[in-house]
Amino acid sequence: MRVSRRDLGLGAAALALSVAGALGYHRFLGPWYTPTPYDDLLHQIVDRRPAAQLGAVAVKAMPGFEVTKLAAKLRQPGFGLSRRTRDDVAAGRMMEVAGWIVPQSVADYSALASQFD
Repeated sequence: MRVSRRDLGLGAAALALSVAGALGYHRFLGPWYTPTPYDDLLHQIVDRRPAAQLGAVAVKAMPGFEVTKLAAKLRQPGFGLSRRTRDDVAAGRMMEVAGWIVPQSVADYSALASQFD
């Protein structure tokens, strides 16, 4: 018996769909989040749920917290989360959040994530 390319391709596709279904599409494709006006910033966070939990506490330590002002600050060109974090650590810009010492940028991005979780 000879197996055609079409049969092989269909079999591989069926196997892939079966595996995706068994693992669950969230684990296979990654988590899905409700769209927000700040997704250009929030996409830099690998997992928003723990960040939002940290941010909920961080917001309490930020007097005069406003989402729009924070987003404008974070949207300054040329600075992503990883670079801001490195720069904050090097400059000593740290913040205590729930007993954790975190860079200011991590607290800022987490605070933003907490508003949309």
